[in-house]
Amino acid sequence: MEDVNEEKLGEIMDSEDTWVLDFWASWCGPCKKLAPVYEKVSKEVSDVNFGKVNMEEHQELGGKMGVRALPTLLVIKNGQEVARQTGAMTEPQLKKWVEEKA
Repeated sequence: MEDVNEEKLGEIMDSEDTWVLDFWASWCGPCKKLAPVYEKVSKEVSDVNFGKVNMEEHQELGGKMGVRALPTLLVIKNGQEVARQTGAMTEPQLKKWVEEKA
């Protein structure tokens, strides 16, 4: 799992790879609840890249991607957003969502 900054986001948007990005902040309760679930699913799903965007450090990236609430998960394929989910999910919910959308 990678921490995503502006340079990395540019690489992701120029890539043909599939990425799931988690936009989060340390003060966000649902983000804290999602973090271990996201970590576990990132290890279980092998054909997708996972990244995290710390909104306290990279608020401009959230603005660029239209993120209005935290946590927000985006699926990026071939440089295009193909799915968006806001709020915490359970492990089965997240895994199913990633497998369906990615």
